Amino acid sequence: MSAPYVHGGTDAREVARLEKQGDWTAAFAFDGFEAPPGARVLDLACGVGAMSARLARAFERLRLVGLDLSAQQLAACRRAHPEVPVLRALATCMPFASGTFDRVFCSWLLEHVPRPTDVLREVFRVLKPAGVCQFVEVDNWSLVTRPMLPATHALLRALNAAQGRALGDPAIGPRLFHHARAAGFRRFTLEPVRLHATSAQPAFLSAFIDEFAEIFESLDESLGPGSAPLIAEAVAELRAVARQAGVALTYTPWRLRAERPAGPGHAGAWPAGQGPAR
Repeated sequence: MSAPYVHGGTDAREVARLEKQGDWTAAFAFDGFEAPPGARVLDLACGVGAMSARLARAFERLRLVGLDLSAQQLAACRRAHPEVPVLRALATCMPFASGTFDRVFCSWLLEHVPRPTDVLREVFRVLKPAGVCQFVEVDNWSLVTRPMLPATHALLRALNAAQGRALGDPAIGPRLFHHARAAGFRRFTLEPVRLHATSAQPAFLSAFIDEFAEIFESLDESLGPGSAPLIAEAVAELRAVARQAGVALTYTPWRLRAERPAGPGHAGAWPAGQGPAR
């Protein structure tokens, strides 16, 4: 399903981070996602079940299934969210018949895989006609900080390089346009989700800082022991700005929503795929 996971193993710290990230992500990831009661929904790359549980709470009476490649993360999901049925499989070779799902939801997967188009092509296959998928993905180069945080940006560059070595793409968000078209989707939207936190919004600023500080703290295994000083410096630098005036932090993930055509001649019902040609 993915290249090596850059955030390390599935220990208690990582599970707690992912559960907390689920709350942060759901606040913007579910925008535009509609799943009527009784819909068959796949949470692709469900991991520890953080987003699966939040999908189940946000939408009534879903027939929800989670799928992931990591046996360790699925074990954590079964312990914390036993109500979510889960399967272990590759995202490029799912054990479902064509046209199984009304909806597919996925967050933070495609940044880790070497061939995102292959994943989207398999999602196209398992969607029912007129079924919809929604992906939320990263653009790590979009992080802007005021004041400038040199250790934070140095560590982010190290993370991006590690993802590149693992055949992932830390800036895949704006490139989803091309992957969606190559996978066969013709009706889709791709939009940036600008997250802007300032000292005038202390609660959101604190949540923003927590999200990135905890991501950084999870990198010790994948970046190796030599990264520990930089991780500590970046986390301290980032957390310190919460106490400063005039702070502004901006990050822009991307949200893809794509529909499998309902039948011949129906391809023009949405505008053609929208997004930057990049």
